[in-house]
Amino acid sequence: MPKLIEERLQRLEDQLALQDLLARYSFNADLGRTREYADLFTSDGELDLSEMGLGVFRGRESIHDDFITQPAAAAAAGRTFHHQAPTVFYVDGETATGEGYSSVLYADENGSISCAGATNNLWSFRRVDGEWRISGRKVRVLGSPQAEEIYETSIR
Repeated sequence: MPKLIEERLQRLEDQLALQDLLARYSFNADLGRTREYADLFTSDGELDLSEMGLGVFRGRESIHDDFITQPAAAAAAGRTFHHQAPTVFYVDGETATGEGYSSVLYADENGSISCAGATNNLWSFRRVDGEWRISGRKVRVLGSPQAEEIYETSIR
């Protein structure tokens, strides 16, 4: 296979794998699969929710122990719908970035649906043992002055 075709095929495979990774991220968050959620991050992964007042979580174990297993997250399990799209991916060998939106819908005890959040996201990814993992996620609230910093790097 000519090198150009191989490169294009690899880029498509990487983008599909990254889309799949974000889908698994959402499903695991929604279904309360806390270990599976945390395991999508690299061991040194970082989750920056500081603008939302939740802090910055550094390392897979902190993401698990200090964020996703906390009572508020546990109470929301089965009641949320995380959606990561559209996300534009930029793959560079064994690393990648992604820029995009996220929204979270929430169903209360009566079945009423509300928007629990809408954010701009800057993702970073790293291939570990042949699998893509999240090495960072910076979240900024939609419409905030800080949200623009998410897109200053790549989207044209």
